[in-house]
Amino acid sequence: MKTFKTVSEFKKILATGDKLHAVHHMEFDGRDEQQKPIWKDKDLGIRVVTIKQTNSFALATTKKDGSICDSWCGYPKASEAKVENNKLTIFEKDMRKFPGGLVADGNPDYDNLPLIPLLTYSFAD
Repeated sequence: MKTFKTVSEFKKILATGDKLHAVHHMEFDGRDEQQKPIWKDKDLGIRVVTIKQTNSFALATTKKDGSICDSWCGYPKASEAKVENNKLTIFEKDMRKFPGGLVADGNPDYDNLPLIPLLTYSFAD
């Protein structure tokens, strides 16, 4: 089993052919009584690394029609990730407060948005 403690270590040890267990933390699960979206975790299963580049990697993803395609993920900045127990969790800014609105870098509201978990990867095997 491959072990890592930082995003940089994850990036160094990741190799084509590795198997990663993936969890998506922002799967839409309907709406509550106030019509606010409900999110849940979705286990994406174990996926094979098909391509490794210096800035991103691709995982084999089975589409609804059964065909396989590459699904890309860019390596996060250290400030946008957490490594714990050999699991890499990637975070993104919580844009849910601005539904349909355009918020950009440099805007104080955007810069101060909290981070929420998006994806978690861990090595399988």
